[in-house]
Amino acid sequence: MKKHNLFIIFLGMMVSLFSLQSCKDDENSPIDKDDKAPGQVFNVVVENMPGAALITYSLPSDDDLLYVIAEYKNKHGKIFDFRASYYTNKIKVEGFGDTDEYTVNLYAVDRSENKSAPLAIKINPLEPQVQLTARSLKVQPDFGGMSFTFKNETKADLSFIVITTDVDGSQMVAETFYTARDSAKFAIRGYAAEPRLFGVVVSDKWGNLSDTLYKDLTPIYEVKLNKSLFRPVVFPNDAAATQWGGSLEYMWDDIVNGNSAHTGNDASTIPKHISFDLGVGAKLSRVNVKTIPDDKHWFNDVSPRFYEIWGSLDPDPSGSFDSWTKLVSIINVKPSGLSIGIITEDDRTAGRNGDDADISIEMPKVRYLRIVCTKNWSGNTNMCIGEITVWGDDN
Repeated sequence: MKKHNLFIIFLGMMVSLFSLQSCKDDENSPIDKDDKAPGQVFNVVVENMPGAALITYSLPSDDDLLYVIAEYKNKHGKIFDFRASYYTNKIKVEGFGDTDEYTVNLYAVDRSENKSAPLAIKINPLEPQVQLTARSLKVQPDFGGMSFTFKNETKADLSFIVITTDVDGSQMVAETFYTARDSAKFAIRGYAAEPRLFGVVVSDKWGNLSDTLYKDLTPIYEVKLNKSLFRPVVFPNDAAATQWGGSLEYMWDDIVNGNSAHTGNDASTIPKHISFDLGVGAKLSRVNVKTIPDDKHWFNDVSPRFYEIWGSLDPDPSGSFDSWTKLVSIINVKPSGLSIGIITEDDRTAGRNGDDADISIEMPKVRYLRIVCTKNWSGNTNMCIGEITVWGDDN
């Protein structure tokens, strides 16, 4: 009996060693390894596109074909390559900064990483989006600086580098904006109402740059409005902002803590609004809105998620919206995108900074503001506002 058991144990050990060795050999031995290059792609058709080209082709008949590479060198000597598996017969090459003729080499590659001889084709990309967008730029003076608009029909990933002059007159980068939107308006602020040179350069993710659009502009006068002049106003249809120890005056006391204008916790989905007097008529340029500064309220609870700022120079005493103009719509965006109640340091930083919103220069002069909450982070329309700061031209 003992000899029989020992034989079984010995046999099991041998099987285990054999299995380990087999696995090791399998790991070190490539499958289908050969040194025979596949054939070239053929029947190539080129569709030129803005800053790109779509190349369609027929695949060689090699059984071990794995993918196709399209490779080209740009004007700065940088090589770009794009890959497509053998499941498709087309490949898109991108990153061209002009409409010149380029040579693209196509390679078929097999499972042993053997490359076919290159097939050289010529492409002539259409005008790239970075240049199209640069030609669409419209730059104008704005409150405390300048603003610009653009078109980006293909929704390309673009950056806009804004240049201005420092105290010594030397050019410097003032701000860089990144977007893939088809159109937008961006602004830079903080400059005196004095003539100043501004420039805008458009760049794409491939490193292509447009020429710089320069403009001599005089920023429009802008000042932070004096909060000591703000006064509470309650119209007949305004929500009471006194829930949970709240008060309208907490919105402009320059103390961001647990005190706020608070409209309560009911489940109503009818938009609620609160109002106040700026104490002076002004063409507004921007606002900053902060909620109660803690994890319970940042991107949570009754902090406003979708809300609006309305203005009036002479509001109807009945509280009717007929004498009010919507100045801006604001969305409270959570940087992390995580579920409600889960908060990151980036979220906390955004919460401390509050929501910044630019107000179009076309908006009329106003004296009274109304904050309208259409949906908070709990799904109803209550709101808690910890602090609001307003800038504009009060002359």
